[in-house]
Amino acid sequence: MSCWQMRWSMVLLFAFVTGRVDGNEKPAGYPVTYRVTEDVVFGHKDGLALTLDVVEPEKDRNGLGLVVVSSGSWNSGKSDVIEEVEDRRQNDHWLQGLLKGGFTLFVARHGSSPRYTVPEMIPDMNRAIRFTRSSARRFNVDPDHLGITSGSSGGHLSLMAALTGDDGRPDSKDPIERISSRVQCVVAWFPPTDLVNWGTPGGYSIIQLTRPDLFKRVLGEVKDLVPQLKSISPIYFVKSDSPPLLLIHGDADRTVPLQQSEILKAKYEELGLKVKLVVQPGGGHSSWPGVMDQYPTVWEWFEKYLK
Repeated sequence: MSCWQMRWSMVLLFAFVTGRVDGNEKPAGYPVTYRVTEDVVFGHKDGLALTLDVVEPEKDRNGLGLVVVSSGSWNSGKSDVIEEVEDRRQNDHWLQGLLKGGFTLFVARHGSSPRYTVPEMIPDMNRAIRFTRSSARRFNVDPDHLGITSGSSGGHLSLMAALTGDDGRPDSKDPIERISSRVQCVVAWFPPTDLVNWGTPGGYSIIQLTRPDLFKRVLGEVKDLVPQLKSISPIYFVKSDSPPLLLIHGDADRTVPLQQSEILKAKYEELGLKVKLVVQPGGGHSSWPGVMDQYPTVWEWFEKYLK
């Protein structure tokens, strides 16, 4: 590994470990008015409820439903202070950008680190999709055409859910598990896609050398690191029937390198799948000035493949 690669990997490691993100701007001309069904239980885990919120635009609905993965550094939660929750809904681009497009949002929370590891979070999102499909008509959403989206660790889990979806298990005693967890389209913002080749080929080795406890936190017990990292890396799950994918990534992202979206795009293209990568010049992580201008592209992508 060259000195340049070593320095770059260390920069990425710092951002990856600390979860550092760039500032988030408040979108102009918002909030969009909406109504919320709070804390809908979509499953249980060790006696704890897994919940989601259904957020519906009050006008100009398009009848399309999206699962939005609520996740940051593989942590997921919700404040007990309603004012904090509402402030986020009204000012973050994640919900406002999608509500502006008329989408009904199923904002799902997974079991969080450090109690739960990433391999345990992926089934939570598969479950959230199954439940959303089972409840879609209740919220005037087409159950046969669902999308999934989020950013960073949420983008990673969106991809893993989208790429590991199945048709359901007909012999399950749980009626939700009999339902398909497939989505028809995915939009991922600056997601980790290959934890083995993080920023550079074999980049995981620098993280392993400088922070050996990090992968234990992500994976749980580490037995055979490279296969375990591949087991939670979306790029290794792309198949000939994987759903259409839109990637959005800033070229100045110090948390997740642009390379992660570039190599996933290349994998999709190799298999002849529908894929598009939007690169934001100077864009960092989480948000950038004018981030709301990206949403018409997001709307167009979802509408093209969900209608």
